[in-house]
Amino acid sequence: MQTRTFIAAAALAALAASPSFAQQAKTTGGLVINLGLMSAEQAVHADGHRDAHPAQFPGGSEHIVITLADEKTGRRIADADVVVEVVDPKGKVSSKPLLHTSAAGMPDYSELFVFGWSGKYTLRVTANLPNAAKPVKTSFTVNHSL
Repeated sequence: MQTRTFIAAAALAALAASPSFAQQAKTTGGLVINLGLMSAEQAVHADGHRDAHPAQFPGGSEHIVITLADEKTGRRIADADVVVEVVDPKGKVSSKPLLHTSAAGMPDYSELFVFGWSGKYTLRVTANLPNAAKPVKTSFTVNHSL
């Protein structure tokens, strides 16, 4: 299992070095919400995501991955419903529920979105946790270039 985790960490480090990879984190509502963004071409080759996403996708597709963890314990959360709204530089909004996926055996949530323009994208994340009184919401800003 440690070898598998090491391989996943090495792959993530290699992807982080690529120019199309972005990562951000925010803490809100008792959750640590991590955002990862990379090209769909790279993401669909990763274990845990290859089978979840289509092999064919529109040009300009990016892979959004969200991880959720409890702020106090650091425990990953696998049973939430997560929705992402992407607002492109021209103001067009695309909203999708994220798929329950995993990388290196750790739960995450992901989906493919088309980033068809260069400029500032706003990603609004809504996480609905079981038994929570209200959803946890946050947003991220990504400067994307073609």
